[in-house]
Amino acid sequence: FEAKEAKRDMVPLLMGIMAPSNGGKTYSALRLATGMQEIYGGDIYGVDTENNRMLHYADKFKFKHVPFSAPFGSLDDLQCLRWCSKQGARITIVDSMTHEHIGEGGYLETAEAVVDRIAGNDWKKRDACKMLGWAKAGPLRQKMIEGIKQLDGNFIFCWRAKEKTKPVRGKNGKLEILDLGF
Repeated sequence: FEAKEAKRDMVPLLMGIMAPSNGGKTYSALRLATGMQEIYGGDIYGVDTENNRMLHYADKFKFKHVPFSAPFGSLDDLQCLRWCSKQGARITIVDSMTHEHIGEGGYLETAEAVVDRIAGNDWKKRDACKMLGWAKAGPLRQKMIEGIKQLDGNFIFCWRAKEKTKPVRGKNGKLEILDLGF
């Protein structure tokens, strides 16, 4: 251990952008990364889980394109980010981190696979062992998060926002749709 006077330094940034489909996440992330590059230097890496859609901006921004396909498990994401870091990425964009949650092999599928293995199609049993699925998926995500925080570099994560609604009974007894926002 060593103690020295604290001084503001080039502390890595972790940023998130959330918007609905076609809300400008990729473009905004590339603009931010380009501005950050003036401060941090190095290359911009674009991890593209959206079937090469990031390449729409290849003529407007300079970045290294990293196609990333399923499985989108938490540790798969961490492995990809570690790879980018080892290649010298100073700024890494993940477009889109949504796949780690809802994509093939992602958080939800990881939890569901545990329930499938234990309970199969027994719906009563599935309900009883649902927490075991989250007990498997949760620590994997936490390991990814902690791993990202140990990487030297700046990260911009894009998430696809979905509008949430909830059916409720109105005062007149009619079913109404309540808008919960994004």
